[in-house]
Amino acid sequence: MKFEESLAPKKEDIKELRDILVKYNQQHFETKEQKEFLLSIKNDDNQLVAGISGEIFGNWMEVDYLAVEENYRSHGYGKQLLQQVESLALKEKCRYIFISTFGFQGKDYYPKFGYQEVLVLENYPLTGTEHFFIKEL
Repeated sequence: MKFEESLAPKKEDIKELRDILVKYNQQHFETKEQKEFLLSIKNDDNQLVAGISGEIFGNWMEVDYLAVEENYRSHGYGKQLLQQVESLALKEKCRYIFISTFGFQGKDYYPKFGYQEVLVLENYPLTGTEHFFIKEL
């Protein structure tokens, strides 16, 4: 056996490691299906200006990214995306939505839509904070 260290690993090596963990985890979960999702808003030139993406796993929908181009902010697109993602979650029989955000992003935004803060991670990555939210549907 030999140990290796890499600060620039290949994507296929990370995938191989993830596959080992997924194979083990699947023995312990009632469901094995994980689905990725993307809801997007494009302008008249077919350029992405806003979107929300993540993964559905059993009772949970995990939002990985919600972003709106700066020029398109304050037009209600974030709200529309959250409403659409909640509809999708219900359609997919999810009971909860999980989302995280940095302190300078949406920590005051998500509670307006019924998301409850469940964890604050201080000093992340150095001096910031990451906020974790859950919404029960």
